[in-house]
Amino acid sequence: MRRSTVDRAVVAYTTTGNYGVGWVVVGALGVNYAVKLAVGRERPAPADALIRLPASSSFPSSHAAMSVAAAFALSRARPELAPVWWAAAAAMAASRVYVGAHRPGDVVAGAALGAVTGAAAGTV
Repeated sequence: MRRSTVDRAVVAYTTTGNYGVGWVVVGALGVNYAVKLAVGRERPAPADALIRLPASSSFPSSHAAMSVAAAFALSRARPELAPVWWAAAAAMAASRVYVGAHRPGDVVAGAALGAVTGAAAGTV
């Protein structure tokens, strides 16, 4: 017995396994969180932020890590859209500094971590 809502949900979920997309998310997030715990860097001054700052430590930027890792995975899945994925990743990373949630080094480290996990997922 099929249900269209369940069908759509299961298809969407199983498709995240294509090209390592789902594993990129798990890997990038897990490694990023471990580094955050190990480093424990404080975020920039809240008074200067345009958003409410997360309680987690600042280094490395999870947003940058996840967006770069996703750009790797999505570029494998839909290579014709690679410029869009990479532009979105760059915009996300830059936005974190702009809103005052991170220092530039946090974002560079997050992007590097995302690049490593995104590239590694492509080899699995």
